[in-house]
Amino acid sequence: MFGKPSYQDGVPRIGRMRGVPDVAADADSATAMSLMFTGGPLPAQGTSAATPLWAGVIALADQDAGEHLGFVNPAIYAIARGPAYDQAFHDVVTGDNSVFWPTGTFIGYRARPGWDPVTGWGSPNAQTLVPLLAHAARNGGTRS
Repeated sequence: MFGKPSYQDGVPRIGRMRGVPDVAADADSATAMSLMFTGGPLPAQGTSAATPLWAGVIALADQDAGEHLGFVNPAIYAIARGPAYDQAFHDVVTGDNSVFWPTGTFIGYRARPGWDPVTGWGSPNAQTLVPLLAHAARNGGTRS
C-alpha cells in the first residue's frame, strides 16, 4: 500500500492511501475492440486490451505535444476534475468488480459517477483527451 499522492487530494472516495485504478478501458470482448489477424478479427479483452489502448492514447498525446509527456497522472486528474471531464472520459456508473469463484463470491466495489475504485475516472475519449494532455504538457501540467 502506498500513501495518497497529492494529485488525488480532495477526490471523493479516495481515503488516505493511494486510490486505484486511475483509469479504465472497455475490454469486454463483446463490446470493445478487436485485433485483426490474417485469419480475421479476434476479440481483444481484459488488461491485454486495455493496456495497449492507453499506451496508444499516451503516445498520441506525446506526438501532439512534440515531447515525451512522462508521468501523466497529475494531468489526468486535473483534466478529470475540470470542465472537460464528460468530454475526455466515458464515466462508468454501473456494475462492480465482484469476483465469483467456486469457493465463494467476493463482493467488490460499485461503479459510481466520477472516480471510483472499479474504473477510476473511466475510459478515454481520445479525440478530446489527447489534445488536453498535450496542452497540459505544454503548460507544465504533467511534471508534478
